[in-house]
Amino acid sequence: MLLVVNSLGALITLYSVGYMANDTGYTRYYTLILLFIGSMSWLVLTRDLVQLYIFWEMVGVCSALLIAFWWEKPEARRAGLKAFTVTRIGDIGLLLAIALAVWQLNTTDISQLITALSSNQDLSVLFCTLLFVAAIGKSAQFPLFVWLPDAMEGPTSVSALIHAATMVKAGVYLIARFYPVIQLIPEVQHTISTIALITIFISAIAALGAFDIKKVLAYSTINHLALMFLALGAGSLTAAIFHLFSHSLFKALLFLTAGIIIHETGTRSLDEVSGLWASGLKILGIAFFVGALSLAGIPPLSGFVTKEMVLESMEHLFPEETVNLLSFIICLLSSLYIFRLFFRLFVGHSTRHLHENIDTMVVAVSVLILLTLMATVLIYPISSIIGLNIGELKVNLYALTGTFLGLLIAYLVWCTNKFTMLRVSLKPSGRIADQAFYIDRLYTFIAKKALNILSELSTSLQTGNPSVNTLWLISLLLILLIFILGVI
Repeated sequence: MLLVVNSLGALITLYSVGYMANDTGYTRYYTLILLFIGSMSWLVLTRDLVQLYIFWEMVGVCSALLIAFWWEKPEARRAGLKAFTVTRIGDIGLLLAIALAVWQLNTTDISQLITALSSNQDLSVLFCTLLFVAAIGKSAQFPLFVWLPDAMEGPTSVSALIHAATMVKAGVYLIARFYPVIQLIPEVQHTISTIALITIFISAIAALGAFDIKKVLAYSTINHLALMFLALGAGSLTAAIFHLFSHSLFKALLFLTAGIIIHETGTRSLDEVSGLWASGLKILGIAFFVGALSLAGIPPLSGFVTKEMVLESMEHLFPEETVNLLSFIICLLSSLYIFRLFFRLFVGHSTRHLHENIDTMVVAVSVLILLTLMATVLIYPISSIIGLNIGELKVNLYALTGTFLGLLIAYLVWCTNKFTMLRVSLKPSGRIADQAFYIDRLYTFIAKKALNILSELSTSLQTGNPSVNTLWLISLLLILLIFILGVI
């Protein structure tokens, strides 16, 4: 994990030299980005749960500030505040887990906690559930995934760092860190796998309907994080770790390539960009195609190997027929949404004449192309170094069929004129999917109603008499103190 954080952090920092060259907030950007990478590194290295929480929060604060980096735009300010608020909901879980550890076990050392929890079934169920709540918020899983698509308002280099190397991977890392305990609790594993499956399907359909380049990639990140959690819920730590590794490479490649495209064209809308290959962006076309192939799981790229490992792990959860059906649908949808994006961006005619300047941005992308192509070769040496046994890879033909069928359908629908009416008829449903089935709006509605109720309650308690108001306040504080001390 530390290798992923620092190597990709270095490449993204190199990319930023060109990307942020003309930005007036250059100094502020590098201060936050280096603090972000440093906080994630310490989060990975620490052996104490309290220290982990401190760096966990620092990662969250840095990400919110970087998402709102262009604070002059109202959308950026709202996105930063939303990311900070929603992830704090999940962070309550981690804070309560620490309180539980101190109260019941009198230690925050992670190694000691794992040993103690392994022999205490009832306490470990509650503790691991709270950890998973924290992971849901940080890794943007259902129902707390709504912040990540809006996080695209920040610089693309920030998006690449959040999605590929830091922030959203912290939740997966947290569950993996306590996996020796979690694997002993079937109830928690089933909860993790259920939430993961729900997230996989919602995010894949949302990515298929999104019209913003970065939003498609954001939903695809949610989708692949859910695959990692599915592997953890199914009992395969190895599959989760290696899919995290391969996803980091191809997602960094896709985001940094998208950043140059947006930089060159001045727009993120798929309705305003097409024919980029004909426009002259050949290196970017190759880069995006390599990233798309790995994301979709086309052999022999690493995305294929690690996705097959994840799908194979489902055999511990479902009968063979169900595993084959789920594998087919998951691979079909992921192939569809990423090749829809690729074909809409690069295929077709264009009146634009764009030039690829060989600067630090293109150099960083070129290095990631090589790493993505070589990742399959690197998996086996890395597995032997860190002591994880991959074993013999079993190819799921249903998954492979779904992958290539998705590629074929994407080509027919978005590269030929044979399905124009189908594309037009699906646009309204695409708008619904783009809004993630209006789950975000539902949360906004509920939050407003809750605030209105609290406001009315607060108004009713305001008697206008300072003595009575003070008495109410003291009473509430006493009740809270009694509860904390465990008197009741």
